Amino acid sequence: MPGRKTCPTCQHSWLDAHGKPECPKCLSPLGGAPPKRMPGEASTMKQPAGSAMESESGTCPKGGAHHWKFGKCNKCGVGEGVSKTVPGECEKGGKHIYKFSKCTKCGKREF
Repeated sequence: MPGRKTCPTCQHSWLDAHGKPECPKCLSPLGGAPPKRMPGEASTMKQPAGSAMESESGTCPKGGAHHWKFGKCNKCGVGEGVSKTVPGECEKGGKHIYKFSKCTKCGKREF
């Protein structure tokens, strides 16, 4: 039979149907151990406010390595994790124009 529980950390009260040993709101253990995150915190992975999660990798067409900031290269503007070939972009310029499942410009098959 489920019973009502109250979290000692955030004072949240709930009907515990599953018998889990942690608070569903703040994820702190009910045994009194320190919480995984404090009440009101969104994440336990802390970064400095101005970090912008900057990194460098790959080869940028503008020279050197891509300088990633906010998920985008500062030099060339390509998005992080985006492949170089854009789907639907033809090597002869513009988008592919398919006729009978074959590009009329470059001859690439649609399927």
